[in-house]
Amino acid sequence: MVPTTPAAAAGTQPAFPNDFHAWTTYSDFLRGSGDHVLPAFSGDGALTVFPGQTEGDWTSPWYSPKSGFNELVASWQIDTPPGTWAEIGMQARTSTTDSEWYVMGDWAFDTSTITRHSVDGQKDSVGLISTDTFFTRSVPAGGNPKSYRLKVTLHGTRTARPVLRQVAAVAAVTPDTTPTVTSQPIRDTAVELKVPSHSQELHHGEYPSYDGGGEAWCSPTSTSMVLSYWHTGPTSKDVASLPADPVFDANKRVDGMVDWAAIHTFDSVYDGAGNWPFNTAYASSYGLDGSVRIFTSLREAEPWLRRGVPIVVSLHWNNASADPRDHLDGSSITSTDGHLITLVGLTASGDAIVNDPASPTDAAVRHVYQRSQLEYRWLDSTSGVGYLIKPNSIRG
Repeated sequence: MVPTTPAAAAGTQPAFPNDFHAWTTYSDFLRGSGDHVLPAFSGDGALTVFPGQTEGDWTSPWYSPKSGFNELVASWQIDTPPGTWAEIGMQARTSTTDSEWYVMGDWAFDTSTITRHSVDGQKDSVGLISTDTFFTRSVPAGGNPKSYRLKVTLHGTRTARPVLRQVAAVAAVTPDTTPTVTSQPIRDTAVELKVPSHSQELHHGEYPSYDGGGEAWCSPTSTSMVLSYWHTGPTSKDVASLPADPVFDANKRVDGMVDWAAIHTFDSVYDGAGNWPFNTAYASSYGLDGSVRIFTSLREAEPWLRRGVPIVVSLHWNNASADPRDHLDGSSITSTDGHLITLVGLTASGDAIVNDPASPTDAAVRHVYQRSQLEYRWLDSTSGVGYLIKPNSIRG
């Protein structure tokens, strides 16, 4: 187990600064600036391209997290009918320097016009982009960024227009070393959400052109579990429309919502289906409120579980390591360089109940992991990154 200190008894694990901010209402969008965009008149707030135009853009005002940031992940909710797509950009500002505009993703649900992709090789004196995440340089000019702004460029056709419903980012000052104090639960009563179980291992060998096939599909499998929990996702007709695949068809297209999700979250540059905002954007395409968040502990995640919201968390581990801090006892696989699991509850003592898709069958997906181990591995691996996917009626 990861050691704890007496401070844990008071639940005083230090929390590093993190800030989630979204632009999602008409009032929010009015604070920014746009070109060739107008209200879409659907929902609380949405923008689309002027009729007759094939491109429009919206830029947010500068936003300043209280403590600045050294890491940022953007997320978005954009309807992209066939033939349309969107590019999401971010610019960071230090006390002395504005960064270049970084591309945080080129997104489309349907890929008949573009391949959905991240952009490699983006870096300047302020920071760099690693697939879906902004990191500062070791000593950026002017110190860590103090503020950022986002830009969405909508690309349509003469007959189809994309709709921007939300663009957001989570920014954090992530620590150089992972806290070794384990947080304490808020309550000593168990909670467990009835999230359907899906195993990525059932899809081994299916659609190998997508990251080698289903054995690598932990992210879309986890996302599919949450969509199934909220009673939405692809229909049986959608699954039936997927192209022929000998293994998938021999498996009678079982749990086909996972294959559908993998194909519709696949990042052609990253060459995988684990792009974080692509997964939350995919979930949002089904009317849910999906975003990438950063959690500083299981204690910070607990209120969401008690409100009925599961969280997909990103981590890695190595049970063969000589360092016990690398371990996640009870997992179905010995090690992973990067993995997504779904946090579905807590035991009365505060251990984590998860649906881990790296399990041999759907029935074997439920695991209970030691609180200290899972929390440490989550924070050490990704500084607590998770997908928060919920109905719009659940605020926060």
